[in-house]
Amino acid sequence: MEKDERIAVMQVFSDLCDQAKSVIGSSPYTHTELDFRPVAEKLSSGEPEDAWENLKVAVAHCGKCKLCSTRNHTVFGEGVIHPLVMVVGEGPGAEEDASGRPFVGRAGQYLDKWLAPIGLSRETNVFIGNIVKCRPPENRVPEPDEIAACIPYVRKQIELLQPKLLLLSGSTAAHALLERVEGVGKLRNQTFDYHGIPTVVTYHPAGVLRNPEYRRPVWEDMKRIAQILGLPILGKS
Repeated sequence: MEKDERIAVMQVFSDLCDQAKSVIGSSPYTHTELDFRPVAEKLSSGEPEDAWENLKVAVAHCGKCKLCSTRNHTVFGEGVIHPLVMVVGEGPGAEEDASGRPFVGRAGQYLDKWLAPIGLSRETNVFIGNIVKCRPPENRVPEPDEIAACIPYVRKQIELLQPKLLLLSGSTAAHALLERVEGVGKLRNQTFDYHGIPTVVTYHPAGVLRNPEYRRPVWEDMKRIAQILGLPILGKS
């Protein structure tokens, strides 16, 4: 509903209240003049907090792909609003599906250890989410239709959060948001631009747990993030 329509509806409602008051109170009807423009302006534009809460509700009740039929919980994401870094992974695993929180399993604990040496934490300056909000069965890679159904939620999160940097963890996140087909090995060591936001690609922590040789490249990626953001390096992950 447009702003002018909202004003008209609110004025009609006010008139009805005035009429009801005159009937109930047996007093003459008096038309009350009120300026509804500020209220209509707020309703038309929408406060950022309202948009964020509305997005949470939309994700929680989403049924746009088949993953809704096997999930226990949707996993909206976790962290601070307007973070320095937004981390985007692939999708929830079993522990995430059970808890409704992202990256809480072994891979999530590993991710936290990556971030800490450059002063980043989901408690203070990071938001963590995934490309899909529901767990794919057996932790398989999300299918194209599942990604297509969920990607508008991710894009809206980025728009509302406005992070200073995006960290895409793994090929699924990189391919979905950057629309590139190269593997992580070719995409890392570059800084991409996602709608004006510097974007870095690195390996997914689950992949690094399976392939320890990726640990050094990931540490180089963390140091580059610190350089981009002007963060001190507090230690080694």
